[in-house]
Amino acid sequence: MIMRYFLLTILFSSSFAQLITPSDNANLNHIHVLFEWEQVPETIGYDLQFSKDLEFSDEVTQVFTEDLVHIEKDMIEWDNTYYWRVRASDYENEGPGEWLDTLSFTTGVPLSDPTISSIDEELYANGLTVFGAFFNYFSAAIDKSGREIWNSGDNSFVYYSMGGNGNILGCELAPGTQNNLPGSERTFDGQIIWTEPNNDFLHHDMIKLPNGNYLGIVETSSLGAIPVGGWTPLFQGLGFQADGMTVEFPWVGDKLVEWDKETKEIVWSWSVFDHYNMSDYDHLGGTWTEAYISLHYDWTHVNAVIFDEEESCLYISTRHLSRITKIDYPSGEIIWNLGREMPSGDVTLGNDIGFSFQHSLQKLDNGNLITFDNGNLAPEFRGTEHPISRAIEIGINNEQASIIWSHELAPELFGFASGNAQKLDNGNVLLTTVGGGGRSLEVSADGNTIWEGLYNLSLPDGAVYRANRIPGIFPCAYSIMIEGYKEYDGDVGVYLPSGSSNISYNIVNVGQYPISLTLNINDEANWFDSQSIQLDLHPGDRENVSFSGNVLSTNQGNPIHLNIVPDDHPNKSRTLSFNGFTTPLSKTEKNQPFSFYIDKPYPNPFNPSTTIKFSLDFSQDIDLKVYGVNGNFVETLIKGRLTKGQHSIHWNASNHPSGVYFIQIKSRNELKTQKVVLIK
Repeated sequence: MIMRYFLLTILFSSSFAQLITPSDNANLNHIHVLFEWEQVPETIGYDLQFSKDLEFSDEVTQVFTEDLVHIEKDMIEWDNTYYWRVRASDYENEGPGEWLDTLSFTTGVPLSDPTISSIDEELYANGLTVFGAFFNYFSAAIDKSGREIWNSGDNSFVYYSMGGNGNILGCELAPGTQNNLPGSERTFDGQIIWTEPNNDFLHHDMIKLPNGNYLGIVETSSLGAIPVGGWTPLFQGLGFQADGMTVEFPWVGDKLVEWDKETKEIVWSWSVFDHYNMSDYDHLGGTWTEAYISLHYDWTHVNAVIFDEEESCLYISTRHLSRITKIDYPSGEIIWNLGREMPSGDVTLGNDIGFSFQHSLQKLDNGNLITFDNGNLAPEFRGTEHPISRAIEIGINNEQASIIWSHELAPELFGFASGNAQKLDNGNVLLTTVGGGGRSLEVSADGNTIWEGLYNLSLPDGAVYRANRIPGIFPCAYSIMIEGYKEYDGDVGVYLPSGSSNISYNIVNVGQYPISLTLNINDEANWFDSQSIQLDLHPGDRENVSFSGNVLSTNQGNPIHLNIVPDDHPNKSRTLSFNGFTTPLSKTEKNQPFSFYIDKPYPNPFNPSTTIKFSLDFSQDIDLKVYGVNGNFVETLIKGRLTKGQHSIHWNASNHPSGVYFIQIKSRNELKTQKVVLIK
């Protein structure tokens, strides 16, 4: 049995609590699992158990928590069925309470087979690496050891980016189609938040704007001339003029489309055909030769878009023009084009930087841009012997652009398409390339490889598209408990003295992302006058919030409702309902005698933890110590004054060798001892 918990003395009643998540018979597409249950009256702690065995007789994992949510990251495996239950850990004078219920869930199967070739544990930027894969159409997230933590399950979903709220944005291959890829916002547990309405959102990127609307890249087309070049005879052989003047051939470009989040109507758009000059085109990268085969010219191939709220502008990456464009929003005017000089003269920045066929964009707090330079034209633009992919950070100041930082990949990792670069919070950069079987590399500012993950995805069967380091897969996980919550005469509620009274709640963000909560309280007797509180919580933050009211005496309970609405995750809203009583909530105390006693530790033998329970017949000073088999002192567990009643403590012996130990409790007048055996 695996035991991992700290025990406290608590009160207990379980009649009104239920298990919430995972729901019974749930099928999970992740092995980081969030457990959630309702508050038990008169309780300050809970034991959570889960096991592959319905009887909980073998390989049981037990966790103690003071909150109503626990995220398990270590002990869940793929392709297994688990059973789980919760109880109030202890109750005054009576020991552990009854298990609330037993539910089950099943984990799916992994979709990826990554391997990790190197890792620097100290410099690794914590979190998971989430990636999307084209052509086999799935997404997954892996930890630093390469263990798959999450995947898109049965959905043919390709990850694009993270929304600011911790949800994921991407596309899904529409059923019965080969290339219809409508965009969507999803939660990690598979809930669809929004889907592009026309089923034609075709490629590369989608973002959520600060106003809540969605913006994506949609293909559009127009007729144009076939310019004169080495490809001319090919097109003339097909019957085209191919004289650089005759408008005769379909050019495929891109438009930016903004959809209203509620109505899904198009409220803004921007087309390359309205703002770019068709005299600018790729004449070196083979795109016109490809047009001879496809019978359309993939002119711009916009593959990334980001929005800067402070400047109210968009940045786009135009792959086939080797260009980055800054666009004023909502006017649509081009502020500048950055990249290789072209015939139109519209490119005014960064002519000598030399990036080509780039993917992805990230704007840093200092105003610099990060992109993944695929480097298809590196021999022509930079004079390299072979195409070379790299991550580059571009500084833009006073209408001048220059490379601030760069990191080149080995030639065998050249990524001719896809890929991205992400500046991490610790200053490292995560690069992703289709080269070498598809991989992501985390590199430091001085160019050292901190971590390298190989996805084992190779064309034509599949290819990694993008990858990002994320905090985790639970962007909105919080626990909220009512203070003074008790069971009274077959009901549950809170005692509130008549007159000016406060009701308090304890809230903790147990997830991995900042959350904003709106708390609204209302009650049938209007004690609290429908008050509202806005609360911002960073991961791990714990806050106590109170509502002040004018309480009027009543012979019956007043129903009180607290509505909790996460601003960015309304799907995680909940309501806590209970009664407020103006008479004290009390029960007949059980007159149970106590003695000075130490129970047998459990488990015993143990590895590496055991729990020691003892009782005191009156408040007194005690020493609880551990000794070795030869009587040598090992460590002190408790030293000080404790109250009358039952107590528990958890001893973690992971820092001690296997062997026989003695747990000794000593008061002024008495001494009790129990033997334990540590087996590693």
